[in-house]
Amino acid sequence: YGAIFRAGAGLVVGLWFVLGRGPAWISHAPPKPPGKLVVLIVFDQMRGDYLARWSGQFGDKGFERMKKNGVWYSDARIPYACTSTGPSHASIITGAPPSVHGIVENDWYDRSSGSRVYCAQPLRPYERVPPAPKGAPARGSDIGFAPDRLLAETVGDKLLAAHEKSRVVSLSIKDRTAVLLGGKKPTAAYCFDSRDGVFHTGSYYRPAVHSWIEEFNASGRVNDWLGKDWTRFKPDLDYEKLSGPDNGAGEATGVDDLATFNQKRTFPHPFPTKPIMQARPKLYYASVEMSPAGNDLLIDLAKKAIAAEKLGDGEAADLLCLSFSSNDLIGHAWGPDSQEALDITLRSDALIAEFLAYLDEKLPERYSVVITSDHGVCPLPEQKRIDGAARKSVRDLLPQLALALDEAYGIPPGGPTRWFELEDRDNSDLFPWLYLNRKAIEARKLKVATVADFAAQWIGNRPFMFTAFTREHIENGTLPLGGNAEEKKALLDRVKLAYHPDRCGDVIGIPKPGVLVTGYPEGTSHGSPHRYDTHVPVVAFGRGVPSSGEVDAAKSSLIVAPTLAALLGVEPPSSAKEKAAFEVVEK
Repeated sequence: YGAIFRAGAGLVVGLWFVLGRGPAWISHAPPKPPGKLVVLIVFDQMRGDYLARWSGQFGDKGFERMKKNGVWYSDARIPYACTSTGPSHASIITGAPPSVHGIVENDWYDRSSGSRVYCAQPLRPYERVPPAPKGAPARGSDIGFAPDRLLAETVGDKLLAAHEKSRVVSLSIKDRTAVLLGGKKPTAAYCFDSRDGVFHTGSYYRPAVHSWIEEFNASGRVNDWLGKDWTRFKPDLDYEKLSGPDNGAGEATGVDDLATFNQKRTFPHPFPTKPIMQARPKLYYASVEMSPAGNDLLIDLAKKAIAAEKLGDGEAADLLCLSFSSNDLIGHAWGPDSQEALDITLRSDALIAEFLAYLDEKLPERYSVVITSDHGVCPLPEQKRIDGAARKSVRDLLPQLALALDEAYGIPPGGPTRWFELEDRDNSDLFPWLYLNRKAIEARKLKVATVADFAAQWIGNRPFMFTAFTREHIENGTLPLGGNAEEKKALLDRVKLAYHPDRCGDVIGIPKPGVLVTGYPEGTSHGSPHRYDTHVPVVAFGRGVPSSGEVDAAKSSLIVAPTLAALLGVEPPSSAKEKAAFEVVEK
């Protein structure tokens, strides 16, 4: 009987293998797990109300598809003050406020070196890769760029630590956005140089550009707009009714070199011709940046990166970070209620529709997209959309404060005291933080805290300012005298989240809503803790994202980093302050 059983068993096993039903570990290698791509898209200066304000003009395959079939947090707010590009990109990818990640502004005064520093400036020089063209005007990226000043880990750092086969790619027009989103050691980090129209990296990252970057730079795509015009995306649409007049009060010109080229305040906006570009290349490439062409260029590069690096096709999840800078450059020049702002938003919707279609074909059911912004923007003060709106020059504010300090404390025999650490221009650019010259103050036997308190009271009592806080207010939780204590407490809480003791100044000034304290006579900016600067969109869509539609409950914008981490299947960055926005739904 044993022989019969063994023969029968052998026949069964033989048939099993012939039919291809043998054990997987014997018959064939296990199938590779499907890859996944998570894409973070930051539209620089896309205010949170835009997705509702202009939703009727969007198609059904871009923002509306994501809002309907994913999750749209329509009341996401930045919880900290100092809503600038550098701090907010760092917060988006770390989930931490500036008080933790240390990127307190785009620039700040470094007391240890006695100099102004830039958020993407390396601690030691690195070369631009490829090198800048000979004879080109000097630029910060000539000493390279690096994430040296970022003090917190990013989502990409977590991903690469968890999976050695994962890739992290960060692409942008601006260097600081590519650097900060990329984290400490991304697979690739590239930005655009308007001096020569080249996407480049730095030797901190690698000694030579990736072959796909080299091919893209050599393709000549960047020159496709020579001699053309930026015209309205939907010429039959009533732009004035939906936004404002084409020549609104307070609008700037855009790229403007009066002797050679003017991008114009009104449509159509020309691009320089080939002869102008050959003589003054920066005029052309800056026009590309400050137009929808910059976004078109970046999305083409993103597709190149996905194809060349096979993002989403590996054994582990990959992260692609894209920051579209042109929305911000356009918004600064023409303002949030301009026809230009409407046009770039409509084009951004079409760009998203195109990109989702690409991902549908390339990575069906294997991608997720999260869209957000780093900040909003103040309406042009000249248009009086907010009661009390005004444009004030910071270069008038600080010299007057110096005179007030002279009057309060007297002028010593050696001449007026240099009350601030930097020259007027640099101090103006670092506003709302004010860095006092501590050595000069102490040399006069004065207490820095006393002078800071005087400066804060003086600034806070200007008719266009809401209040000002000193380090003592921030660190001890005390409030300046007078005014609405409840409102000041709410502002102080936001300032605390923006405050890093080693990098911030001695006083921070908060203007009234609608007041723009700036060094520019036209255009607008951001950076305040007011709603028009703190309201940002957060939309998630794709694999793992529930189809919840609009969620109108107030949310912190710091949900983005832990949400990205959840979609990637890794722990959130250690400094993240919020949980993922939703539970990942895996099919």
